[in-house]
Parts: sequence; C-alpha cells; structure tokens
Amino acid sequence: MNYLLLACRRLNWLVIILLILSAYTASGQSTVGYGDWQLYLPNNRAKVVTDAGDRVYVVAEGAFFYYDKNLNTTRLLTRRDGLSDVGVNTAAYDSVSQQTIIAYKSGNIDVLRADGSVQNVTDVLRKQISGDKTINNIYFSGKSAYLSCSFGLLLFDMTKLEVRESYGNIGPNGASVQVYATTVANGQLFAATSVGIMHGSLTDNLLDYNRWTIDQLGGKGNGDFYQTIATYNGQVYAGIKQSVLFVYKGSTTGWTDVPGTYNDAFRHLRPIGSQLYVVSSAGIGTVNKAGQYAPLIKSQSQVPSPQDALRAKGGKLFIADNTRGLLTTSDGGQTLESFVTNAPANALGFSLLADRATNAVDVFSGGYQTSYLQSENYLGFYEYRDGQWTNFNKTTFPDISQYPNPKDLTRGTRTPDGTLYVGSYGNGMLQWKGPGEFKLFGPSNSPLKTADVKYNDPNYTRVTDLTTDADGNVWVVNRYPERPGTSGVHVFKPSDETWRTLPYFAGSDNLDRIVLDDYNGLWASRARLGLAGAVNGVVAYDEATGTTRTFSDTDGGLPGREVYAIVKDRKGAIWVGTSSAGAASGLAGAVAVFSDPSQAFLSGNDTGFQVPIVRRGETSGFPLLRGETVLCIAVDGGNRKWFGTERGLWLFNEDADEALLHFTTDDSPLPSNRIVDIAVNDKTGEVFVLTDAGLASYRGDATVTDAKPSCASVFPNPVRTNFTGQVGISGLANNAVVKITDITGALVYQTRANGGTVTWNLADYSGRKVQSGVYLVLTSDADGNQGCISKIAVVQQ
Repeated sequence: MNYLLLACRRLNWLVIILLILSAYTASGQSTVGYGDWQLYLPNNRAKVVTDAGDRVYVVAEGAFFYYDKNLNTTRLLTRRDGLSDVGVNTAAYDSVSQQTIIAYKSGNIDVLRADGSVQNVTDVLRKQISGDKTINNIYFSGKSAYLSCSFGLLLFDMTKLEVRESYGNIGPNGASVQVYATTVANGQLFAATSVGIMHGSLTDNLLDYNRWTIDQLGGKGNGDFYQTIATYNGQVYAGIKQSVLFVYKGSTTGWTDVPGTYNDAFRHLRPIGSQLYVVSSAGIGTVNKAGQYAPLIKSQSQVPSPQDALRAKGGKLFIADNTRGLLTTSDGGQTLESFVTNAPANALGFSLLADRATNAVDVFSGGYQTSYLQSENYLGFYEYRDGQWTNFNKTTFPDISQYPNPKDLTRGTRTPDGTLYVGSYGNGMLQWKGPGEFKLFGPSNSPLKTADVKYNDPNYTRVTDLTTDADGNVWVVNRYPERPGTSGVHVFKPSDETWRTLPYFAGSDNLDRIVLDDYNGLWASRARLGLAGAVNGVVAYDEATGTTRTFSDTDGGLPGREVYAIVKDRKGAIWVGTSSAGAASGLAGAVAVFSDPSQAFLSGNDTGFQVPIVRRGETSGFPLLRGETVLCIAVDGGNRKWFGTERGLWLFNEDADEALLHFTTDDSPLPSNRIVDIAVNDKTGEVFVLTDAGLASYRGDATVTDAKPSCASVFPNPVRTNFTGQVGISGLANNAVVKITDITGALVYQTRANGGTVTWNLADYSGRKVQSGVYLVLTSDADGNQGCISKIAVVQQ
C-alpha cells in the first residue's frame, strides 16, 4: 500500500479542502452507533396504568414504560434506568409517600422514589416458599401497602420499605389462598381471593384464619372468579367473573348486585373522583354515587381488550389495552391516541433468522416445550426490515387466505430468491412469499408425517429445524420418535416443488437441529429427550456413501450429552453447544468443534470433536465456557463466535480461545441473562439477541461485503474530538488490511477488518486521541487489490 501513501503526500491543497467539505456531508447507515444497544420490547399488551403526577407508568407484557404528560411521549424503562429485574407484573403509585411500587413476576420489588432513585426490596423474592411468588395487586392504606400475592397477603411498610406482616394460610381450615386484590372500608379489610371474597376486622388478629369471613357471590365457581375489588363512596364493590358487579351494604344487608353489569370478566375497578371506573371484557363504564352503572367506552376495534383505566387531572383518560397498548382520550373515546412502539408483537420468542440478501430479521414465536411437547402457540412470526417490524399473526392478518396461522413456529431458512420457509411443530412447513402467497406442507401434500400414529392427526406434524443447501434445496427435520425406523429427514426442491426422503439412518426419527457441511454431509443433534437406550449427542451422515458417525460425551469428544446448538462457521468447521452438567466425558467445557468435516467419513478416521481451551484472559488454561450451558451459537462476518448461555452473552475470537466481550443484565440493556437465540445480520453487523424476556440488538463491528466492494462507508462522520464511541468503517473487502493516516500520509493506525467492517476509537498506536483534521482510510484486500481511499473528518469539540 506504499503507493497509496505516496499519492497522499502529493495531494494539493484544493483536494484537501474538497475532502474536508465532503466529509461533513457524509451520512451514516444507521442511527445506532457501533457498540450500542437497541431494545425491541413490545408495549402493545398493556395491562396496568398508574398516575404518578407528571408521569403515567404503564405495565405491559414484556415492557415497563412511562408516559410524560408534558411532552406527550413515552419512554421505556430498563435496568439501565436503575431497575433491578425484568418482567414487571404490576405497579402502583402512593400519593402519600410519593413513591411507586414496581412488582416483578419473580416476587422482586423496586420502590421508585420521588427523587428518581430506586430502592430494591427482596423480602418476597427471598421468601422460602415453593411455587409462584407473583404480586397480583397493590393497595395503599395510610402509610402501608397491601400486596396481594399468589401465596397470600403481605402488609408492606411504605416508610421503612419492608414487609411488616405476612398473611399466609388464611383460607378455609388454614389453607393457602391466592389473593388477587384488596381494599379497606369501614374498619374492615376485604380481599378478592381464589376461595371468594374474604373480609375481617382490622382490629382482629387476621393472621388467624378463623377471623376471616368468606362470601361466595354469583360466580359459577371458585378459582379466578373473584379478582377485582375496590372501595367507592364508602362502599365495597366486587366484580365477579361470568356474573355481575356486587356492592357490600354492610353485615346486615350483605352483598347486592348492580343492575346492568353482567360480564364475562371484570378486569379492574378504580375509584377516581366522583365515579368508580369499571373495566371489563365489555369495555369501560362508570358507577355514580347513586350506584347506577353507565357504559363509557365499549370494547371495539379501537379498544379491543381494555385491562385498566384512569382519569388524570385535566380530564384525560388513560387506558391500558392488551392489544393496542396505551391509549389516551380527552373526549370520552371519540378520538383515541395510541402509543405503540416499533417492536415485535410479543416478547416471547423461540428462534431467530437473519438474512443478508434480503436484509431481514425474523423472530419465530412458537417452538416446543423442554419435553418436546407442543406448546399450542399461535403467535406467528415478526419480521424486521428497513427499521420497521411487521407482525404476521392472526391479529394483524385475521383472514386465513392472507396468513394460515400455523402453530408453534420453530425455525426458518431462506432460499436464494428470498422465499422464507418456516417449520411448525404441529402443522408441517410453511412456504412464505408474503400475505396471500404461501403454501403449507403436511402429510396430505408432502412426505412429512404426523407423530400421531394412532389417528394420523395432521396437527401433530412436527418440524424442528430446516436449512438450505448450496443449490437452494430445503432440508427439513420431521421429528416423530413414535415411528421408529422411519427417516425424518426430507429435502424439498423449490424449482419443481418435488420432495425426496433420505434413507433411514440411526436416530433420524428423533432429531432436533441440523446443519450441512461444505461436502454435502449432514450433521444433526439428537433430541435431548430420547427413547430408552437411545444415544444423545450428534449424528453425521454422508448420503453418498451411506456412512454414519455418532458423537457423544462417551465416544466422540462432546463435553456434554445434551446438544442445544449446532452451526457451521465461515471456514466450514462444525460447532456445537451443550450442557456440561453430568457429562460422562469428564470435560468441563460446554462447546466443541469438528474442524475438518471433509475427514469425518474417511475410513479409519476416528477423530472426534475437540473442546477449545481458552489461552488468553482471566480464565486462560480452561475449557471454553466450562460449567455453562450453551443454548445458541452464531458466527459473525469475521468468523468470530457468539455464544448464548443461561448466564449472559459471550463473544470469542475465531478459534474461541480468547474472550472478547461478555454481556449480562448488569452491564448491558439485555432484558434477561438467559439467551434463547442469536442471529447476526451480516449486511449491517447487528447482532440480534433473543432472551426469555424479549429481544435486543448490539451493533457489532463485523459484516460481510457482497460482490466487489466500493470505497468504505464511515459512520459517524464527521466526528468530534471528544467522541467516546467507535467510528465504524464498512463496505470493505472481506478481511481487508486497513491503514489510517493523517493528511500528510503519516501512519496513525493499522489493523485488519472483521469481515467487511473495522472500528476505530480515534486513537493512535500509543492510545493517544488524535487531533482535529482529516484522516484517510486506505484499504485493500489480502492480495493488495481492491484498494481505495476514504476519509474521516475529526472536528474540534
């Protein structure tokens, strides 16, 4: 590249000026910087709203956020904002102490103070009980809060921020009960519970179950029929599922019904000002001081599934809707404003697919349970293109002629023409070209077979995985251990829509994941739930010779018997992720690699998988990710390895002997430490990370450049001298040599690209920040060809 340096030194001042001016007009490819995160958490399934002065906090399935009354905007809240957990179940604001209680599904509690600080309270989280610790509802009384829990009732001190009393076995004969909501009226504590409406005097010892009275009102049964209760106008109201709204008239009269309030489900009762707001499956209504009910907003397309509502000062009504998120209206529902983020429709996901050619990322929501039973999930899939999410499910496409709504979608692959193929763990394989352009393959029109041997019910046609070969054929894993000895690997040829089935090989009726090597060999993981006497691990099959090889933790080098992930890297090596728990091999790692699949089927070759040894860093000298369970693996444009575990996300170098990055909820916006799947968009370098609590993406620094590269694209550009992030240089020849010089040609920094991208922290070799000016990026491929000059403008802060 010396000729480039010489050309730089000969540049005249006119060219320098033009470089500076053009640098200021350069535009970036993305608003997310290199090394930055982006969250894709849905807020459409809202269920609780609480008024906290200038803010309205909203709890949704998969997200917690607030609405700013002054700015008319919403903002997502995560661990980066001081929250201690994920999965908020409910929240409530106490106007006396001016604090907001945030209750998580785990039983963990955060108290958000008026000054913005967060106090974590783990009393419930640490409570020694088996089973669910969910806090269902929060009710404030004086300087205390009653926490309605799945295991009973707690009295929480809002001053000391601690649990003061625990009412556990207060049901009939001291049995445990679920408490859904509470209220206080006329010296009595009322609770909507799984056994009915319970009430007792506050002056009694309510730790004694004998001190409680249980009333069972017009519901058709117990269980969850008693979930809503509130005090309004000095009286207690209770909404009973599949019945009516009842009002308590005192011990003499007891409970009487409110006319015109029959409903399938009452979801929330909220007294505000002179009215009681009643949120039910029929919509939103109000009860006045005369005890008369009047509908306010009926459930309709505008408000299809209201869960909660409140009216703030100024008259604006806030509605939590389970389909449309947070809704606001100031005219009684005539005009509604929705605040739904650009995100997947649901935080739940099973797998990811990123495709460089279409620049699309897909999230498949369904899958199967740990025991390989069907989940009966019909949530569809979500696709990300050009910065926008499109949700393909029965809600957005209710017409089955547009979307067939198969259940339990597992994994997907794309053919060179962009057609998406998706496995369904119940309905076979979906060929998807867009709404109305699809085909569903099952037993009636393909070799795919149902696992239901007795009745041949097609709704048990279980596809666990699929992939595409170099010719664009789709390889499909059809799991049915109920049909022993029957091959479960089928190949679909899209060009003429023909199928063929591979000959049976040992274990091919009970496979899970699949990958193809560069020599037409098939590598598949055996289902972790095997038949009696079956061998877990990996099976490799060469169709040309009919040769099969089996790799396990006892014979074949695997560090664990349970295989969760299997991928091929950019040099053709096969990588697997396992659980190292109970491995018979004695190896403590959780990842293994078969470096040269071309040797796998040679006669006399008994080489197995190898466990990489970490040679640099704090854990050097140890097997890779020892003691972890590796649930997923992805390979980026630089052939580096991303590993998802139950305790966070890891990036290792190409050979996986050096850890480069490790992310957890403590140092990143990851919604959870349990990583379900990873997919790298090789076009942008974005690493999409699916957790059990939602989706996030990390702007990585490795891409793949297709065809002949053009001159590099720089982002951000220009950049100020006090910039602390990474400047990304993309569009390079893959694995290009990159030199950065000043305008005189003096070398400042040199490196090699990760695939088609490199990042620079504006520092020279000694780590000193560079001065303002124009810097040249000189690149070429490994042979010194495809060279070009780009520029970076560094301006004074």
